[in-house]
Amino acid sequence: MSQSWSTWPTPCHDLYSGSRFSGTQSNGMRSYIVTVSLKYVDMGVPELCGHFTICGLTSELPKLTTFFDAQVIGTGGHSFITNQWDASIDTDRTHWNFFAAFRPYRSRFDCRDFTYRLTPTDRYVFMRWKERFVVPNYKLSRINGASYEGFYYVCYDRDEGSITGYYFHKDSDHYQCLKLTHTRQTSFSHFELA
Repeated sequence: MSQSWSTWPTPCHDLYSGSRFSGTQSNGMRSYIVTVSLKYVDMGVPELCGHFTICGLTSELPKLTTFFDAQVIGTGGHSFITNQWDASIDTDRTHWNFFAAFRPYRSRFDCRDFTYRLTPTDRYVFMRWKERFVVPNYKLSRINGASYEGFYYVCYDRDEGSITGYYFHKDSDHYQCLKLTHTRQTSFSHFELA
């Protein structure tokens, strides 16, 4: 039986359809403005996807938007071990260790008998975000100066309403850090018909 989480926002739960986050992505030398707009969230399944927009990364596309989907760790068979996108266990260990919230799991996350299960009351939600294609031109496969072939290790802090992430791709700058905070909305575009 799947968990039943509401897709409606609550004061400590900013992951909902229509939610927006804004902040920066930096590699230590340069910083870029980023906005993330969640298009669909259903933590009961779990499914989470949205648009990731970064400004100034390339001259070819000064405002680059990609569609991404998420693997929510501790649900749907998703563990801290990636097993895809050229990530090794050492890659996972290095990137997850950037998050203080991961410390209780770091000595055993790669053990066969370790199982992490996310609960609706957990403060931290660990995810992997995988960019899939450019919006609106989904046929565009290469962009000079940009890569979306990798993925992000992500930690959402429900108490702070913040997202921290680290991009990984074997041929990209290492340890590109994503820092986002929830953008409070004065109007709400989500409604449900029963």
